[in-house]
Amino acid sequence: MEAITIKPLSHKPFAIMLQDDSGELNHVKLEASLVNSDTAVIVLDEYDDTCWLWVGRNVNMPTRMHALRMSKSVQKAGYNIGSTTIGRSLSHLVEMMEKDDSDADVATNIARFRDFVSRKWSFDDGVLAYDPKEATAYEAQPLEITDTRPEPTPTPELRKPVEVIAKTVPEEPKPVAAVGTASMIAEKKAAFLLYSAVMHADLVYTERFERDGNKGLKIEAPGIMVIEVLMKANDLVVEPAEFGDNEQAADIKRSYETWLKRI
Repeated sequence: MEAITIKPLSHKPFAIMLQDDSGELNHVKLEASLVNSDTAVIVLDEYDDTCWLWVGRNVNMPTRMHALRMSKSVQKAGYNIGSTTIGRSLSHLVEMMEKDDSDADVATNIARFRDFVSRKWSFDDGVLAYDPKEATAYEAQPLEITDTRPEPTPTPELRKPVEVIAKTVPEEPKPVAAVGTASMIAEKKAAFLLYSAVMHADLVYTERFERDGNKGLKIEAPGIMVIEVLMKANDLVVEPAEFGDNEQAADIKRSYETWLKRI
């Protein structure tokens, strides 16, 4: 039998630093110097399966609260650089407020964090940090698969079937199922809404539920919107009705309303 060699995809671990500057999160090159009293940074660390949050003692309250909120979001959803998603579903979230460094546990975490960011890093795409000493351990090895399927058995020649002419009796017509019912219309609207969400968000989570005998969906696009959708007869009730307070949520709503005109 023929042997087939397959080279599987590999994914070496990365780390990426995100800086929260006045409520806006941007990726930056991982540098130990950025861990100081004036910065709020998040590091997604695939080596330790950890999302680190550092908030310097001089960071203002709005930026501090935004950094706290965004650290929980990216710990779950990760962060995209091109086609690569870094740090999705990390197991641990470590929050370090420099103003609390007199606490022994906080001080220990700060020391561990500083050791991590101070490594000698190499970079892919300018900002994806990796440890060159460990990179070779994650290279994929070729996988050889041998085809063990048995040789096909020749199909025996079939005799020509005898043609039989029989009188057919017409069947009773079957009832045609009604289309465009209220529930189908509501489900179609829900499908349009979900499609509109995935058109404008990189990541969308959905959860089904039932309330007062009506079907419902919870739709979450991290950092963009969280809405509940309830199907009542042929109506779709969306809460909150404005979808969210940002431009991407507004784009999702506009796209959804455009689709509704086709019903």
